[in-house]
Amino acid sequence: MQLSADELKNGSLNPSTLTFAIQQIKMNGHVVFESVIPPDLISELRTHFNQLLDHDVATKEANRGKNRYQMHLPFIKPFIHQQVVANPIVLSIIDEFLGENCICHYLGGNTPLPDAEYQTLHSDIHQLFPDSDVVSPVYCIVLDIPLVDFRQDNGAMEIWPGGTHLMPNGIDIETVSKIMHSEQVIMPTGSLLIRDARMWHRGTPNQSNTPRPNMALMYACHWFKTMYPQIGIRQDIYDSLSERSKQLFRHEAVGTGEDPREMMVTRWT
Repeated sequence: MQLSADELKNGSLNPSTLTFAIQQIKMNGHVVFESVIPPDLISELRTHFNQLLDHDVATKEANRGKNRYQMHLPFIKPFIHQQVVANPIVLSIIDEFLGENCICHYLGGNTPLPDAEYQTLHSDIHQLFPDSDVVSPVYCIVLDIPLVDFRQDNGAMEIWPGGTHLMPNGIDIETVSKIMHSEQVIMPTGSLLIRDARMWHRGTPNQSNTPRPNMALMYACHWFKTMYPQIGIRQDIYDSLSERSKQLFRHEAVGTGEDPREMMVTRWT
């Protein structure tokens, strides 16, 4: 959906928009706000993201299937810009589900290169209670920020919005998905895809001639711990954050992390 000029300018959703977004996530597992992040910031993010991606492609094997790379991004500018990690529009929705005491525990991206194939259909997080049919309230939300237009031909994410985030454990995803509705998330660069981490999805083939970079962040209730390693955060960088950003990343490895100047020499040259 398109936000109004006032909503974009003020970084605040109208009450009716907020209510609609919450209902969409509850019912369909996701909502999309188109073209929210300013183009100049997107350009800066894309430039630095692609430099890291080029380094990984040159030095590592694809780790998410053929020609598909998942990366943990360093906790440095521009990736930690306030509009990215603590966007007020995003947080107004996340706080409704997770509470203002929530955390952010993942900063990364998943990029299909040309000739990338389908990902295995999956959800990012499983239901909390593996031996029960009880479905818990939302406890983990993913924010995706496309750094280029997501198109049908360049591997836009495919989602199953028909309540798959509410499915109990033990469902045969591959079988059931074949008889359920799915759709690709076609959206312009700088959009915000906010989704329940349990919703079924997969990357699709990239039939274009260029990578399709995407930033992803995961927010969760403060008590939740994932399999992902803690984010290394230099103390001086943590100290420079806004109070809300400090709160979001308080459970990460504060006091560690790479020197941005060294990274530029070792990775970006």
